[in-house]
Amino acid sequence: MKRKHGHFSTLSPLILQTASSWFPVTVFLCLSALAIQASDPLFAPSLQVELGPEEAVAPGAGWPYLFQSIEGTTVVLGHVKWIPKSPYPIHFTVRSYDGRKTWEPWTPAPEQGTGPMTEGVAVQLKDGRILIFDVYAEHTRNRIFEGKRWISRDGWRTVSGPESVRVSVPKAEISGVDDRGEPISRLYIRRSVLLLPGGDLLASAYGRFEEDTAPVEYLPKMKQTRSYLVRSSDEGRTWTYYSTIAVPPIEQEGFGEPVIVQLKHGKRTGRLICQMRTGRECPIYQTESDDEGKTWTKPRPLRWIYSRFGRQRDLIGVDPDLVEMSDGTLVMSYGHKPDYQDHGNFLAFSVDQGETWTSETRLNSSITMAYTGIREVSPGVLFVVYTNSNATQTSKYREATFDTVGRTVVVRRAAK
Repeated sequence: MKRKHGHFSTLSPLILQTASSWFPVTVFLCLSALAIQASDPLFAPSLQVELGPEEAVAPGAGWPYLFQSIEGTTVVLGHVKWIPKSPYPIHFTVRSYDGRKTWEPWTPAPEQGTGPMTEGVAVQLKDGRILIFDVYAEHTRNRIFEGKRWISRDGWRTVSGPESVRVSVPKAEISGVDDRGEPISRLYIRRSVLLLPGGDLLASAYGRFEEDTAPVEYLPKMKQTRSYLVRSSDEGRTWTYYSTIAVPPIEQEGFGEPVIVQLKHGKRTGRLICQMRTGRECPIYQTESDDEGKTWTKPRPLRWIYSRFGRQRDLIGVDPDLVEMSDGTLVMSYGHKPDYQDHGNFLAFSVDQGETWTSETRLNSSITMAYTGIREVSPGVLFVVYTNSNATQTSKYREATFDTVGRTVVVRRAAK
């Protein structure tokens, strides 16, 4: 699939206008900032954000997860669709070795089964190896869960595995249902694996503990989840429960789909920031840790200041992704489920290490899966993936065809 050529759009700080799929367009963006960041946040925003044209990445597929290797390989993996009564979806993996101009599929060998499960995690070690972990770890016995690990030693050109991994979470609840109403006995290792200075791995996970009995608002037999950390000292072969990030009840669903970044710049270097989904119609929540995840601050709903007079709006969405750019700017990506009745996928930014958020930026207005991924591919340049669909009514969401698309985003801080 070849890249659709086009120019970056120039953004004015006045009006937000949605982008059309597949063609370069001009996007008008309302950028705002705190008074301490700019004397006039409406007409003198703290950031300049330029959106490139949408590009086809994986037509007919959704739920994208994004990985960028040190060698420059960009990898997108995700679901194609769920099969009724099946515990696992059909999924896909595509890679680009030429700066996202073209994409090629990675197809597992017959002995590798279906390949890595989407929404899992990948981390590149100092020696260049990429470790890839399935999102699902299934209960075996005595609250020991079994997952899968894959390894690439050549920038994801080839992938070996799977190998079995063990996850021990002594207080985990081992029975429940998912949001399809299907019975499950699993936990989720999701989004983020951090390589700590001492060589240990720290991964974000979510699921239920025995005491987590609050119902999910839209499916009461499904129970609210908590987010927590698991830690490994043997490159992910075995994991043990480390700490709880946030506990339910909260909002519609509790705390799920966590993403974590460890700051590498500024006065808060080393801080962990975790963002979590709390529902289809609810704010994304954030919490911080300054002791490598042992303890966490009270989670708070995220808001962004859009007004010169300090007015704010909630940052609503699911499946947040979060990265720190090379200049210290934080960027999060997320999407709106159909339930929220404001379709689309978004970015938001922080220039003060996650204390406040600004410049909510619309990527599209299509009915969407609401799952996204974001990475910095060169200094000041982001690549973001998300989904469009052919649905025109929310009632047609489950029958819609979804396409994973991506675009380049250039971010510049305003001159002081």
